[in-house]
Amino acid sequence: MALRRSRRGPRGAAERVAGLMVMLPWLVERKRVKLSDMAKQFKLSEAELIDDIMMASVCGVPPYSPDALIDVFVDEDEVVAEVPLMFSRPLQLNSAEVFALTVMGKAALRLPGANKSGPLATALKKLRPLLPTDDQVVEVDLKPVTYLEDLRNAVLPGAHVLITYFTPASALRSERTIIARSVFERGGHWYVSADDDKSGELREFRIDRIEKLALTGDFTAPDSSAKRIADGNAWFENAALHVTLRVEPSARWVVESYPYMSREVSSDGSTIVTMAVGNEHWLSRLLLRAGTGVKVLEPRELQDLGKRAAAQVLKRYA
Repeated sequence: MALRRSRRGPRGAAERVAGLMVMLPWLVERKRVKLSDMAKQFKLSEAELIDDIMMASVCGVPPYSPDALIDVFVDEDEVVAEVPLMFSRPLQLNSAEVFALTVMGKAALRLPGANKSGPLATALKKLRPLLPTDDQVVEVDLKPVTYLEDLRNAVLPGAHVLITYFTPASALRSERTIIARSVFERGGHWYVSADDDKSGELREFRIDRIEKLALTGDFTAPDSSAKRIADGNAWFENAALHVTLRVEPSARWVVESYPYMSREVSSDGSTIVTMAVGNEHWLSRLLLRAGTGVKVLEPRELQDLGKRAAAQVLKRYA
């Protein structure tokens, strides 16, 4: 079974873990597979696959002794997996674990778009007899996300939406008209990626910070460019500048937050990443946020951009 990449750009922790849940059983069954073949099977680059294998190799169960860790590693050009004890013994859950799984499962079923009769619902039915009394002992009530369904319904027709948006950093509210392109969850919050009339750019807005929402009655029918926006390709096609950055572990959020064209993890833990950016102003703001955690390697004429931006800020407040 191959993994389907929904969009280009950095892979979050949830996506990587979900991928490992598919890859590890596949690998354990085969014991030894060529690195290039496995990368092709799961539609990853070899560097991304090695990163995931390194992450899996330090995962396990208490007490995290060598025999309780996932035994997977790269041997020259092959990926090797030995069957660890955790995969060979029957799964036994105590009452606390059953309760925790039931709560998390029921919470997941309450999320927008969840399949109420899918595999998760079937698994919860199998857990029901293991609960202390009956299924009613666990009740999950998630607070609905206001405007989530409205924005989801606005994506397909390309509806223009007037919103009042609150920005905590400045404690300001702004009115703007957006065209929702995609709705997604990240880090426990729901976001809408939308064309923003105020900035003239594609922006991400946290949905729980939208205080008012109204349809204007105007529509922009989705076209091929809108599709590229949804899957991330437009970020690369429309960008005017390509830069290569050295990202230290302290600024790892840069790699995880923005799409990149290539990435390579160095032996010192830093990441060499090539990104497409719209202009120098956007890049200078990124460098100010990252501080010493990000350094421009290419192009050479921008290697001092961070220092120049910092000097301008200091001059303004001097």
